[in-house]
Amino acid sequence: MKERFKFAILYYAYWVIIFVIQKPIFLLYQFNETKQHGMSDWIGTITHGFCMDLSAAGYCSILPILFLFISCFTKSSKWLKPAVNGYSYLLIIFLSILFVSDLFLYKYWGFRIDTTPLFYLKNPKDAMASGTWTEYVAAGISLIIYIYLLYKFYRLFFKKTDSNFSPSYITTLPLLLFSALIFVLIRGGISVSTMNAGFVYFSKSTFLNHAAINPTWNFINSCTKENDFDKQYRFMPEEEAVQLVTLLNTPKDTTNTHTVLLNQQPNIILIIMEGIGSNMIETLGGKSGVAPNLCKYTQEGICFTNFYASSFRTDRGLVAILSGYPAQPTNSLMKYPNKTQNTPILTQKLRQNGYHTAFYYGGDDNFTNLHSYLITADYQTIINNHDFKGNEMSAKWGAYDHVLFNRVKKDLEDVQTPFFKTILTLNSHEPFDVPSHVLDEPYPNSVHYTDSCIGIFIEDLKKQAIWENTLVIILPDHAYRYPFDLDNSDPWRYAIPMIWLGGVIQSLQTITKTCSQIDLASTLLHQLNISADEFSFSHNILDDAYPSYAFYSYIDGFGLITENDTVRYDCGANQVIYSTNNIVLQQGKAYLQKLYDDIANR
Repeated sequence: MKERFKFAILYYAYWVIIFVIQKPIFLLYQFNETKQHGMSDWIGTITHGFCMDLSAAGYCSILPILFLFISCFTKSSKWLKPAVNGYSYLLIIFLSILFVSDLFLYKYWGFRIDTTPLFYLKNPKDAMASGTWTEYVAAGISLIIYIYLLYKFYRLFFKKTDSNFSPSYITTLPLLLFSALIFVLIRGGISVSTMNAGFVYFSKSTFLNHAAINPTWNFINSCTKENDFDKQYRFMPEEEAVQLVTLLNTPKDTTNTHTVLLNQQPNIILIIMEGIGSNMIETLGGKSGVAPNLCKYTQEGICFTNFYASSFRTDRGLVAILSGYPAQPTNSLMKYPNKTQNTPILTQKLRQNGYHTAFYYGGDDNFTNLHSYLITADYQTIINNHDFKGNEMSAKWGAYDHVLFNRVKKDLEDVQTPFFKTILTLNSHEPFDVPSHVLDEPYPNSVHYTDSCIGIFIEDLKKQAIWENTLVIILPDHAYRYPFDLDNSDPWRYAIPMIWLGGVIQSLQTITKTCSQIDLASTLLHQLNISADEFSFSHNILDDAYPSYAFYSYIDGFGLITENDTVRYDCGANQVIYSTNNIVLQQGKAYLQKLYDDIANR
């Protein structure tokens, strides 16, 4: 009886030790973030994260304890050791991949690993394009070493344990009691609250709080939340949520809509830049010398200076722009074709009103379910990586941006009007593989390259006859976390430009209202005198009644910016990161709750 019970305790302890050791490894690898914190913060990260390590170890131990329980009733337990070892070796490999991936991804994403990579791994080549070969070689070597060390430690840990047990019904009692304890540890205690990120948050530093999170637990937790939209983010009763969202969306007293276009059926070119935020545009408070053309264009048309991205990834940004639909903290709507087919898309409305539609992208549009979304969007022409030659392709993602714009220019020579062309750039994405090297830092250098491609395209377009009846809209799919120590919840992380140019623009304007990507659909459709009623989350920025606010989300958290207030909330930790107004905070919670209700009903 004692040997079985001892084996169960040792097995659980093995994983607890592994998870505790992972924390200093993570802190050492993220040294650029860690160096500003002292030893007490290291200790705090380990001690506060310990309860989550206990929970994760419990998940890992469920099956071996079940095997031990079954062995109490079998004549021979020779099968037990191979079964437990086989399970453990597979688990070591899987959790090692999870941990090493988390080490390398965190500096780019700013959150601990969840199910997001699984979505991108549907297209392994494109998923791997974000990193450099040096990083992948280093990750591969690290993974092999880490698996080997966990394996050797496992063999050493159980070297003297015997698993050839005799049948023993009485042993089931301590095993059941131990299983009950494991359940309590997985749950995080016996109180009403169950284990969540808030259990381990202890610091004003978001990085330290993230470091305390167990990546295995975070991944498992993300898996369990994936599809229960109507059960996520339940902050308040339904009636209260409706009242708060209604208050947030209450229009101002006036209903005057400003017309900014010379006619209501212009040609439209929508340039969606990969990851170029306001932090790269000097005229919007960003880094100088990076994007001279974008800086110039902020002065040549209509510039929205207080404009925000809905999220941090391309798949979420595209749905925000084209469907006027807010991004979510735990999901990407593009993953669910059954949902997007019931969501309005800007292109569909334009097609119904006589526009010819085309989408240009130099990469693989099968990545992140993009192709199915584009088909649903009713794009008549879709240009992707298969439409370019080998010598036109970058080493990682696909065709260079200058090649992509050249293809658009060629198609403009013989074009059906009115048209709606969407151009999605890609070279300002990690690993920032571009053919020019003007700036020292890889990311700003890639932005400088894409900016030059846009500049050449726009200046050439100005010389063509169609310019006089063309509207060019420039905005990114999301911003980029630059510098790397920028907090993932910080509004500056989501500040992006939106610029309207073209011969069809009536006059130069600067729009200072607080607004976001989701408002483009309604704003544009109103300028074209097309109904935008289906776009329930999108508002017309150019209406004086516009309820001025921007909602953005990041992993398990959200931010809400109004004209006078800003709030940032970590949902996983149930923790206010920053708030200037409690009513606005409650409105943000209500907005997120109603957003998930809306997804569940689509």
